[in-house]
Amino acid sequence: MTVYDLKTMQICNITEDTVVALGTFDGCHRGHLSVFASCVMLSKQKKAKSAVYTFSSVPMVKSARCICSLEEKIRLIKGFGIDYICIEHFENVSELDGEYFVEKILKKDLKAKGAVCGFNFRFGKDGAFCAEDLGKMFEKDGGCVQICEKTEFENQVLSSTLLREFIENGSIEKLIELANPYSIYAKIEEGKHLGRTIGIPTINQRIPRDKVIPRRGVYITECEIGEDVYPSITNVGVRPTTDPEGSEENIETHIIGFDKELYGSSIRVNFYKFLRDEKKFSSLEELKTQVQNDIEKAKTYFS
Repeated sequence: MTVYDLKTMQICNITEDTVVALGTFDGCHRGHLSVFASCVMLSKQKKAKSAVYTFSSVPMVKSARCICSLEEKIRLIKGFGIDYICIEHFENVSELDGEYFVEKILKKDLKAKGAVCGFNFRFGKDGAFCAEDLGKMFEKDGGCVQICEKTEFENQVLSSTLLREFIENGSIEKLIELANPYSIYAKIEEGKHLGRTIGIPTINQRIPRDKVIPRRGVYITECEIGEDVYPSITNVGVRPTTDPEGSEENIETHIIGFDKELYGSSIRVNFYKFLRDEKKFSSLEELKTQVQNDIEKAKTYFS
């Protein structure tokens, strides 16, 4: 387990009493926000520090992909006023007995005098223990546990799984209602420069292997370049018009009002609205006309 002081972003050891928020927190959605807020409030009541205990990756089946990279998750949690974040590899604790996890990891290592979790939190080998069990284990020596109720959206329980479904089917605008925009932060790679031949230069980035892949198609996006933010349009897919032999799924972005070289640098692309499915055009001229139409829609969106 690695512990970071979120004020300094330095690795540290916890020496003060804490209240610990427990969960995977992939996506840091509205339901997670209630857990973080309760953790901060309870820590103040107990004159303790607030901490988040979470995992370095999504502890699910091997095919599961994350909404947020670990770096993104740390950045988001830091913004909620939490003092410490404790990063654990799921494999290190997946076989531990639940009582050992609470007594050794939470109470001894993290100095936890209280904890906060969601209503469906489970822990211990094979998820044998539930949130109510956690409460009993803390209460026996004067600690306390707050269990946050479920949050619903469109008659469904809000969860990271639901957000992944929204991303995969292109419902990006629903995601924005419930969490931060889906984003991809990746290095810019040199492409075939075909965008420049039609007067619409683009940048190319690979989708990180552990990230949820959005529905193929064109999106209204924005690009963070240093301290500046630019409107943009982004194609997710394999570029069937310009690369008929097919290629690995990636994203290709036209940054509106920006035409400088960015090769080798890394930027963040934030997704805001799905415009249309990926399509193979009969000519570059037809592609150009469609992309110009997409650009106008993006300008209207951001205006």
